Amino acid sequence: MIVGIGVDVLEVARMARELERDPRVLREQLFTSGEIAYCEARRHPAQHYAARFAAKEALFKALGAAGLDWASWREVEVHSDPAGGSHLVLHGRLRAAAGRARADRILVSLSHTGEWALANVVLESNGDRAEKPCD
Repeated sequence: MIVGIGVDVLEVARMARELERDPRVLREQLFTSGEIAYCEARRHPAQHYAARFAAKEALFKALGAAGLDWASWREVEVHSDPAGGSHLVLHGRLRAAAGRARADRILVSLSHTGEWALANVVLESNGDRAEKPCD
C-alpha cells in the first residue's frame, strides 16, 4: 500500500549558483560526506547535487513536510549503485518519521539533464507491522 508520494524538480543552474556562492557551507549543510564524494567525482557535479537535493525534498513531501521542520537534510542520504540505480538511507529523526508513516520501503527515481534535475519518491507499507522504519 502506498503511504506517501513526493516529487521535486530543480534547475541545475540554480544549484550551480548556490554551490559557487558558498560551496563548503552549502555542501556541509545539505549533503553527507558520501554524497559530496560521489558528486565531486562526476564530470558535472551540479547535476548530481541537484538530483540529490530534489530527492531529499521529494522525501520530505512524501512524509508530510509540514511536520518535518526539525529534520536535517543530512538525515537522508542518496546512495547510488554501480548499475545506475539509487536508494535512500534514512538516519535519526527522519528514520523515525518513516516508521511512524509505516513506510517499509522507499522507492526513489532520479533523473537529470544539463538544465533540470527531478526526483520522485514513493513510500510503501506492507501494512502488517507496528512502527519499524525502513532501511
